[in-house]
Amino acid sequence: MMEKDRPNPQETAGTEREPAEEMNMNPDEENMGMESEEKPGNELEMQLAQKNAEVEELKERILRLHADFDNYRKRTNKEKEEWFQYASQGVVINLLPVLDNLERALGSMEQQVEDKQGLMAGVNMIYRQLMDVLQREGLQPIEALGRLFDPLLHEAIMQVPVEEGQEDNLIVEELRKGYRFKDKVIRPTMVKVAKNM
Repeated sequence: MMEKDRPNPQETAGTEREPAEEMNMNPDEENMGMESEEKPGNELEMQLAQKNAEVEELKERILRLHADFDNYRKRTNKEKEEWFQYASQGVVINLLPVLDNLERALGSMEQQVEDKQGLMAGVNMIYRQLMDVLQREGLQPIEALGRLFDPLLHEAIMQVPVEEGQEDNLIVEELRKGYRFKDKVIRPTMVKVAKNM
């Protein structure tokens, strides 16, 4: 065999060493390869956690919006009910002077005790009918005579000295009736009040 056909020992030694080197890899190098494979998995988990947090936040926002809308709906329904409840208030207020005049007419007729029983009965009947209609709508007179003055219900236009046995701020005379419509005062009662002077 010729020398040049013989394999060079240095060349064969180099090629034979390569698989051995591959098998004898440093453990740190192996771990580095595994870490690079794990990184995409960790990244996906982080993205998933982030998306889950966003979904939870959106759910909370939807729940808050739903609660806000529910409160708005309840409030508008209540306002609508109140509007319907007090829709006829203007009519009732306009009828109050009619009631006043009827009461005055009845009072003056009682003082003239002549044979006017038929007229008196007719006017009384009209007054009762009118009061019945208004009360069905929600009108209620405010009681005043013999009660203590309440600025939310009464309007004092006169004061008289307290007599013996009377309380201070006692209403001694009702000058014009006051009324509530449903639960709202639409006209306070005009009164004369006994005061310590």
